[in-house]
Parts: sequence; structure tokens; C-alpha cells
Amino acid sequence: MVIRKPLKVLVCLSLLAIAAAAPEAWTYTGSSNVAPGIQGDALSAEPLVQPSIPSTYSAPRASRTRSSASPVRRANVPSSGYSAPTYRAPQNPLPAPRYASCPPQGCAAPPGVSPLMPPLMGLLSPFGVRFASYGCVYLPRARCKQFELDARLWYAKLNASTMMWGTNLIGGEGTELDLHNNLGLRVHEYLPEYEIRCKVRDNWGIRYSFMPIRYRDNSVPSQGFYFGSTFYPAFTPILTIWDRYINRWDLVYDWYQAPHAVSSLFAGYRLYDEKLSISNFFQSRTRSSGFGLASVGISIERAIRPIQRATVSTKCEISIQFLEGYFGWDGYAAGRVAVPMECGRFGYLEAGWRWIVLQRDDPGNINKTSLDGLMGTVGLIF
Repeated sequence: MVIRKPLKVLVCLSLLAIAAAAPEAWTYTGSSNVAPGIQGDALSAEPLVQPSIPSTYSAPRASRTRSSASPVRRANVPSSGYSAPTYRAPQNPLPAPRYASCPPQGCAAPPGVSPLMPPLMGLLSPFGVRFASYGCVYLPRARCKQFELDARLWYAKLNASTMMWGTNLIGGEGTELDLHNNLGLRVHEYLPEYEIRCKVRDNWGIRYSFMPIRYRDNSVPSQGFYFGSTFYPAFTPILTIWDRYINRWDLVYDWYQAPHAVSSLFAGYRLYDEKLSISNFFQSRTRSSGFGLASVGISIERAIRPIQRATVSTKCEISIQFLEGYFGWDGYAAGRVAVPMECGRFGYLEAGWRWIVLQRDDPGNINKTSLDGLMGTVGLIF
């Protein structure tokens, strides 16, 4: 058989191939990994066809059953049950911050700033300088316009402490006396201390404390000595009274605050009223002096762990004093157990180590004292 018109046959075969591929082309809805550009829906002649919606969106049933035979709605023909679909954004709440589980008590600070921020940038901030990554153990502390009151009992040990006052009979230096070895003062003594602190702002507070030191002992010296240009013979009973009253005022700034820790800087003034009296059957001499010292220091408090409703924490404080020829330092390190009470109040117990060192090297008036020992505290935050 000879095909006389092969061109017509090829045209017919091409039309049949196009007709066979047409159903698949019209049923194609696009793929999620189509290259960016103009999509097939955007090129459609149907004016109501919109770009594909993400898989989280489900159109109403009425929009899926609507016929596409009438692409253009006429003005006079009422709508037959069609309602425009309402898109609802998927709800995906942000995770809660890590410090949200901490109790909202105290002057809890908002999320911290970068640790690279200079500390001076937060001096005027109501929360002070803060860092990121808070812990989830809350540290009980005085809140704004609250008070912290505590009473300490210190079992102090009188270390090497010397006094010298006055001259001898020929105008030379007097005798440098050891308060324990020469004057017979006891080594250990119970000394109280009282302190009150008021939080005037979120990170500012004022503090006052009072410590009376009082020793009173009888002894019989084995060697004679000079005190206040007066000679005390050996083997003569003497009565020694040593009193020192320390009044302390401080302005406290909480430069670092977090729910689990706080660090404070403080500066203030200390007023000392001291009296040393030595008497026997024949004579009595008393050296009385008062002096004021400036002081600066730092303290750190940090929560360790909760135990039932109580919170175990630690506190360390150190300061230095100077002026009027004196130089000294003192501080303490203690552990605390705080128990919550109603209405944001706390009661706590502390136990730790306390020390005080103060010295003055002045010819004719030497004053060196050193005390340290165990300390217990009962306190209330209200």
C-alpha cells in the first residue's frame, strides 16, 4: 500500500497525540517544589481561581462544591449559599522564658542584658545591672519598702591585741600591753550585734547596725607596766574594763539582681566609742577615745537549693575601714535557711564565721585588735 499524501497522515497523528495528552495537562494542580516564577494558577483564565493555600488551611465545604460554570457573577443574581472563606492563622505560641517558673516575689528583674554592658550603665536603672540566664531557685530578700531585721550572737575569740598609751616616768615610750596576757582579759566572749535594713527602692537601701563589745575581768599581773604614764606594780590585783561601741551607717546599692542571687556594693561611716580602764587599790587610769572611719565593701548572696518550703542560701560580705590613722577590715561568711511566711514575709537562721581587724601604729598610742569566731543570726524580713 502506498501513502500518496504522507503530510496529511503526519498531521492527523500529531492531533491524536495532543488529544491523548490533554486530560493529564488539565488535571495537573502543581507541586510544592515548582521553581519560583509565574505559577499555573496565576495564568489561568478563570478569574476566581486564587493561588494555592498552605496545607494548614481548609476551605469551607461551600467553596469546594461551587460550580465553576459561571465564572462571572451577575449583579442581579443572588448568591446561592456561598460564603467567603475566613482564614485563621495557625496558633503557635512562643515557649515560656526559662525564668517564668521562678516565684514573682521580691524585686525580680526582667530578662537580663548582655554581660558585655559596662556596670556603670545600670547605676540609674531601678533594677541595677543584670545578666542573662537566671536560675530557677528563688532567693528570699527584702522587697521595695520592706525591712530586714536581724540579731547576731558572736562567740568571739580575742587574738593578739595590743594597747599602749602614755609614757614612762622619764618620758620614754610606755608599755605595749597585750589585752589577754598582760591585762588578763578572757580569750572568748559572747558579743551581740543588731542590724536593720530598709529597701527604699528596687536596688537602693540604707542600713544601720550596732555592736557593743564589753570585756570585764580581774587579774594579777606578773610584771609591772606603765599605762597613762602611771606605773602598776607586779602581783597587784587589777580590774580591767574594755568597752568598744561600734555604730555603722551604710548606703547599699544592689548592682546585680537575679531571682537566685544578688550582689551589693555599700559605702558608709562607722563611729567608734572606745574606753579602756585599769584600776587597782591605789589608782585608776582610763583612756577614752572616739573616732570615725569611712568604709566601703561588697556582699554576695546566692540561693543553693530549696528544701521543702525553705530555701538554703549563702552570704559573704567584706569591707575595709580607714581614716584618722586607722586601717582595718571585717566581714563574715554564713549559710542561711529561710522559711516563707504570709504576705511576702520570711524568717531565717544563719550560721557562719565573723572577723574584725583594726589597727593603728602611732607612737605613744598604739591600738591593735583582732577578733574572730562563730556567729549565729536570727532574722526577719517584713
